[in-house]
Amino acid sequence: MSVFEAVIGWLAPPQCIGCGAEGSAFCHSCSTSEIIAFGERCAYCGSLSPRAQTCVRCRRAGTPSFVWISTNHEAMAQELVRVYKFGHLRAAAGPLAELMSQTYVKFNSQPYRGSAGYCVVPLPTATSRIRQRGFGHAELLAKIIAQNLDMPYCQALGRLGQTRQVGTSRQTRLAQQAENYFVRQPHRVRGRSVLLIDDVMTTGGSLIAATKALREAGASRVDALVFAKRL
Repeated sequence: MSVFEAVIGWLAPPQCIGCGAEGSAFCHSCSTSEIIAFGERCAYCGSLSPRAQTCVRCRRAGTPSFVWISTNHEAMAQELVRVYKFGHLRAAAGPLAELMSQTYVKFNSQPYRGSAGYCVVPLPTATSRIRQRGFGHAELLAKIIAQNLDMPYCQALGRLGQTRQVGTSRQTRLAQQAENYFVRQPHRVRGRSVLLIDDVMTTGGSLIAATKALREAGASRVDALVFAKRL
């Protein structure tokens, strides 16, 4: 958090979008009562899968080995994402990142967390959206998550296209995502495990395109951590 953001938070503390309590954009009480866990399911088909591993039927070139998802994109979770991305409520990044960090810890034992050696890499936001919002939403989440989990942050991915995907069809999204990402710092991911970060997963095509780029650049393993899965 910058000094400017800290001052703004002190002068005008955020209010919980759920209950209106002052001090957080989404308070602990609402986060525990309003957010329903996605559970141990394959992110692509929704079938039961240990530790949320991508199931055999959905596994193909470029698919992350595991996609850990906090919740469904509905009700209060959907509203939290909306005010964060489209309502310019940067204060919501903290609660979102905390919920995502808790999801990662839930699915991964302490011995695994100690040996995984991930670097945290955000799915890059289109520059047109950054100019509009004033920040990259996935980048900010990834930085906080990296701090929460004591992992190195690396903005290794670049984005070729600037097309807005909200409201587009599945076929259009998949076509837009093909060859959409490139690795601009290959030495940072070569031989490393990568934890991809994004806020919402729809088709999963963005994760696949990014995973392909990272694996081609030499990443030894790619998994993903996402806040919500759009139904």
